[in-house]
Amino acid sequence: MLNIEKFVKNYLCLIIVFTLGLTLRYLYFIDLDAWFDEWNALYTADPNISNEDTWKRYYGDRGDYYILPEYYPPIFAFLLKGFLSVSGYTVENSRLFSLIFGSGSLFLSFYLAKIFLNLKYSIISTSLLSLNLFLIWQSSEIRPHSFVVFFSLLSIIYFLKILSKEPPCNKTLPIIYIFSSIILLSAWPFALTIFFSKIVFLFHKFLINKKRNLTLCLYIMIILISYLVINNEYLFYNLAREEHYTKLYLSFFYSYHFRSFFGSIFLGGIFLIVFVLMIILNLKKIIQKSEEENLLLFIILFSYFLTIMYSIVSAPVISPKYVIFILPLIVIWSIIKIKNLKSKFENYYLIFLILITLSNCIVNFKNIPIDRPPTKEALQIISESKIKNILSPDGTVFINFIRTNQIFIENNLLIYDSRKNNFIKKNFWFLCLNNPRFSVGENNFPDEEKCKYFDNTDKFFLKNQIRIKDYILQEYKIK
Repeated sequence: MLNIEKFVKNYLCLIIVFTLGLTLRYLYFIDLDAWFDEWNALYTADPNISNEDTWKRYYGDRGDYYILPEYYPPIFAFLLKGFLSVSGYTVENSRLFSLIFGSGSLFLSFYLAKIFLNLKYSIISTSLLSLNLFLIWQSSEIRPHSFVVFFSLLSIIYFLKILSKEPPCNKTLPIIYIFSSIILLSAWPFALTIFFSKIVFLFHKFLINKKRNLTLCLYIMIILISYLVINNEYLFYNLAREEHYTKLYLSFFYSYHFRSFFGSIFLGGIFLIVFVLMIILNLKKIIQKSEEENLLLFIILFSYFLTIMYSIVSAPVISPKYVIFILPLIVIWSIIKIKNLKSKFENYYLIFLILITLSNCIVNFKNIPIDRPPTKEALQIISESKIKNILSPDGTVFINFIRTNQIFIENNLLIYDSRKNNFIKKNFWFLCLNNPRFSVGENNFPDEEKCKYFDNTDKFFLKNQIRIKDYILQEYKIK
């Protein structure tokens, strides 16, 4: 009877943790607006165009006077396009695609933790990840990051499952491992650091235990060769870049992305101290023993090392999003080592970590690093008026983004490009993106010239003007 009660109690805690994590991701999802990078991803993944046109958009055709290629691998754009062809072409459904993988990553994180830990500690590590702001934020971004976390966890889990079984193992394990790994690399070349780390791990295991695992080495070779063959065009295209959006700053060497990974300087600092302390306390054991959890540490450390080397030798790629897949590993590995300390203060440490993570999540939930224009608010203002027509000077990609918002579709709004000079409606709203914060930061700059489009004409009567963050809305009527 006691065992049943304990079982129910433990799994009830797990259900609460999963429910909390999924709820937080959904709450963030429903209120979120999009920004420039996502507008372009949405434009590229339009399910109403041919694959040939999708390739053109991927390589930079924005339907305007400028060329802006996408630099993430094309598999994400085509998978998103396929999803939108079924679910409907809206901003919200594009986010849903990322949310599915972001939510799925929670379950895989628990599964990975359970390989090393008992139920209690697996629940603790999963609770820390369910409350992690960076994972919550990325779970609704129209970018590949949550997709990458999902498949990196899947690849690591199946690597460990194959490692734990003496040959011959279940034939489905290598198939799933190879397939998920090829998808992972095809979606995110920075995940090559995971496979480099696996090779180092196997070599370290051989040095310590004098046991070779030729089967896993063969699988890794198949994965890497398949990846190079499938993605050779993308690799040549991307390796030619000499510049990325990120720089290698001195500040990186005392934060190591932990500020971004954990949503604040304070919480990031605490987890960095815990992580480094666990390495120091376990350094001799890490070097002299080949334990399975070493794989997680090797992936973390070599992901840092290889991105730093690439940034020095080629082009800077120092961004927390580029190595987001190490975040669940940092938390899980740290909990493993805290458990192994067998300290009498262990429960206090863990309760403290959970409480400060929860507090950080509550305080900074809406403190999003990138300021997104309040497009939903602007469209709500327009939809509450009797005017259904919108005029915009902000280009094809922006107009496509506005057109794919659910609120735009539900209210039968119409939007036109003001640059084409063929607009004949008597009443309309002029919607202008004005010095957006994601581009120029918080500012008091004068209005952009494009937002003064109707200032020097007497053909139109200005009935109303509303200013909100990043936008000017002007209601006009032809005189």
